[in-house]
Amino acid sequence: MKKYLFLALGVSLAACQNPPSEDLSKFQKEVEGMHDKIMGPYMQIEDLREGIRQQVAKDTTTRAQGDSLILALTKAEEGMNDWMAHYNGDTLLDLSADQGRVYLEAEKKKVTAVEEQTNSSVAAAKAFLKK
Repeated sequence: MKKYLFLALGVSLAACQNPPSEDLSKFQKEVEGMHDKIMGPYMQIEDLREGIRQQVAKDTTTRAQGDSLILALTKAEEGMNDWMAHYNGDTLLDLSADQGRVYLEAEKKKVTAVEEQTNSSVAAAKAFLKK
């Protein structure tokens, strides 16, 4: 009888805790959600580059600034492409909970940098085109 009591107590305590896989799944969704959020500005990059090229063609005095903005947009695009090529959510299946958290923290740091680079270059390009 005591065995069953301890077993029931152990199961009850275990049920109160979130399994690490649920925590990792939430964290993974957060990281992937950041990617999804960046996709909107990312999809504007080519149109912005083309707009800058056209603007520079009309006013060659803006060439240096335009070239700088095109370079920033290109680096943002490359950063996103690189992150997407190397991120692999399925990696979590082969990792322990601790290793999975470390992996996702590193990926979150990378995608945050991509987000900042993308948002700043897109905003600067839009401001340039509004002049």
